[in-house]
Amino acid sequence: MIIMIMSGPDDGQKIYLSHRDGKGQVSVDGIWSLVFGRRDECDINIPFDTQISRQHAILRVLPDDVFWLIDVGSLNGTFVGETRVEQPTLLHRGQLFRLGRTWMRVQPEVGERNGYD
Repeated sequence: MIIMIMSGPDDGQKIYLSHRDGKGQVSVDGIWSLVFGRRDECDINIPFDTQISRQHAILRVLPDDVFWLIDVGSLNGTFVGETRVEQPTLLHRGQLFRLGRTWMRVQPEVGERNGYD
């Protein structure tokens, strides 16, 4: 799985992710969770955007390639398209989402079979 940064100083940067690389947590029911934020300890660290909270949002990746985006009480909000995330929100591959001022999207890696490669 790739998180593509679509704006800001890291525009065009690809963040390659796999549950095997130690990022995030995989629960006993097979759900992989990744934390976004400015803190170094976050799985997806975005330090350049001061509108992003220290711990901003969680992306949950279900085994059947379903993505859920959850805001964790950020000050400036999490958005899917132009809609503010108020509760867990379904996120489709390629769909734009925004944390603070930074636009991103989840996209498959070439040759990827599921959300865990």
